[in-house]
Amino acid sequence: MNLTRRTLLGLCLAAGLAAAAACTDAVPGGSGAGPAAAPGPLLFGIGIHIEPMGTTAQGFSTGGPSGTGAAIDYNRPDAFARAAADIEAVAAIVEHHGGTLTVQTQSPFTTTAIATGSTVLADLEERGHEVGLHFHEDAHLGKDSSSVPVETWCAVMAEEIGYIRQAGVERVEYWSGGNLFPGVFEAAACAGLSVNSDWKNPRTQTTPAEIAGTVPWRPAGGTDGSDFSAFLAHDPDGPVVFLPEGSYDRTDYASGRRTSSDEEYFAYLAERLRASVESAVPGTVNVFHFTIHPGEFRGAPGTSEPFALIDRFLAEVVDPLVAEGKVQWATYSEMAAAYEVWEEAHPGQDARTTAPAATATAATAAAPTAAAPAAQPTRPAPGGQAPGRQLPGTVRPNLAYPTEGGTQPFDLYLPERQNGALIVYVHGGGWTSGTRRPGQLTDLFAELLRRGYTIAAIDYRLAPQYPFPAQSVDVANAVAYLKAHAAEYGIDPARVGLIGGSAGGHLVALHGTTGGQGFVTIGGDAGVAAVVDLYGPADLSDEFPGASAAILQTVFGASSRSDPVVRAASPITHVSAGDPPFLLVHGEEDPLVPIQQSEEFAAALQAAGVEATLVRVANAGHGFVPEGGQPSPSGAELTRIMADFFDAHLR
Repeated sequence: MNLTRRTLLGLCLAAGLAAAAACTDAVPGGSGAGPAAAPGPLLFGIGIHIEPMGTTAQGFSTGGPSGTGAAIDYNRPDAFARAAADIEAVAAIVEHHGGTLTVQTQSPFTTTAIATGSTVLADLEERGHEVGLHFHEDAHLGKDSSSVPVETWCAVMAEEIGYIRQAGVERVEYWSGGNLFPGVFEAAACAGLSVNSDWKNPRTQTTPAEIAGTVPWRPAGGTDGSDFSAFLAHDPDGPVVFLPEGSYDRTDYASGRRTSSDEEYFAYLAERLRASVESAVPGTVNVFHFTIHPGEFRGAPGTSEPFALIDRFLAEVVDPLVAEGKVQWATYSEMAAAYEVWEEAHPGQDARTTAPAATATAATAAAPTAAAPAAQPTRPAPGGQAPGRQLPGTVRPNLAYPTEGGTQPFDLYLPERQNGALIVYVHGGGWTSGTRRPGQLTDLFAELLRRGYTIAAIDYRLAPQYPFPAQSVDVANAVAYLKAHAAEYGIDPARVGLIGGSAGGHLVALHGTTGGQGFVTIGGDAGVAAVVDLYGPADLSDEFPGASAAILQTVFGASSRSDPVVRAASPITHVSAGDPPFLLVHGEEDPLVPIQQSEEFAAALQAAGVEATLVRVANAGHGFVPEGGQPSPSGAELTRIMADFFDAHLR
């Protein structure tokens, strides 16, 4: 999501970078004068949950049989149109007050949007609202969802994200739902999601008091609804930022709108918003948000002023707080982006326990000086990404490389001393989601930077809006662009390596076996000298969950596994003697992309005379998630193995 200059400045201040220079340097055109120097506000947002009314894409019915009048059914165009009109009405009210929504959606609303050609979700994103995923586990995984493996959750969440993208949305980073599952954060991260909130027990409609507050954190794990130890523990390297809803003093506030009158509910919201402003922790990021549903608080049937109560709440409560500088509108991903800026200045710390005095000192120390400007290298990238968190060296974010139809962003990580070699990182996410954030490869990034490698983390066009081979074309164009600008970036164009995981592993493998010349590119030398493929698909003609018929259709436009595009997109079909050395790393228990994919690929490379090494990771599933024991080799050992491989071929 592209943040405006005003929003970036406000979020920077809210993140604890209290010195005006720190914030204005982080915002193009900032001057450090006027209102920008005001204290950081409480970040405020409104969410909309679109429920899975009707039969979902996975065949589970939650709102009455599809096509019947038993309940609201978003498979019916009239019910879909009514909900879409309600969302548009609320969005217009919020826009009138200078705000934005975070709309959380799922099938069948998304699938009906696709089928009817509705652009409601794409239009909302275009106007600055955020569109995320709302995930009712039973609606998408069945009644035994808590016993389903992480990998299946990941695949189905990715499928749902794919429908949102097919409806025209470009970026999906936030989700709500899937609460009673200890592995939900692993599953969501696997699917390319990084921001979460709105935890409540769906069986009791209550939220434990311990979760209330205004300061985000990174949960160490999920919860089954009774054990919250991992959920409440802060993991600085956790893949997901959790946004508490505010300083609520009841455990039933999530269901309060159904147990009290509309007026009483908004009176309580006003009380808690003001309490959250007063209890906000100085020098940290503080947030407050609440969620409604389409049609909720509409008023009496036939009223001439639908949703007037929402309009009045914003006018009488929120607008004055915004005018006083105490509240700043933000989408949920923008809130997470602000928190990540705070993390940059306070590596390893839990913002919930940071003392105000210490925070103020750290924030001041983090402010750049004239001799050593630091705000530009640590500025968050679009969509809430904060490149370089806890990494050595510096980062140049939000650079761009040319590709078909425009440009794509990349972040350039620079070590203190460059050794001349470049590693290009290609993210995963089922070809339909994900960003260039290092995520689980943060430790590897740190090790490579310590060894002097420059790293370029790239974004690429995502399916289904941009079907294959757009993703492969973008990887080739990124490599060609970086090699063409080698002198500018301090790299040797003959020493370029690739690394990617899952869908990113597939893309780097395809690039390595085609030399970057398998598909149309803008031009230039795109060859590489080494490839690290982490659990990526190699032969899409095989049937496995990570290359389901739905994925082949959505991403590759293939009607069957015999479709010529399936062969063209399979790295194993392009193996030849001139391919660069490969390191393949794969979990032995991977159910999404079975290890046989890497076994057969390694054998094909070796048969062609290509240097290829397969590292099998015992007790590891997709993404090296533990399965049945402690993964072996360990994460630290894998980091060393991958860094040593690049040393052997690029130094």
